[in-house]
Amino acid sequence: MAWEVEDLQATVTELRRRGVVLEEYDLLGLKTVGGIAEVQGNYPSKGGKGEKAAWFRDSEGNLLAVGQAIR
Repeated sequence: MAWEVEDLQATVTELRRRGVVLEEYDLLGLKTVGGIAEVQGNYPSKGGKGEKAAWFRDSEGNLLAVGQAIR
């Protein structure tokens, strides 16, 4: 599940303040820096050229995400 947010950095800051641990990735084509990755090609229907995204897990281990379009 994912949510679109208006200010990803502020959302990430608030999640961390509440104790949420963000996933960190260093994969071919996907690398997080401070818990945030830039994903090219997402949000084309909204005129975006990509998105900034962050991932975290809930108490059952499900992967959740928050993202913000890069325009």
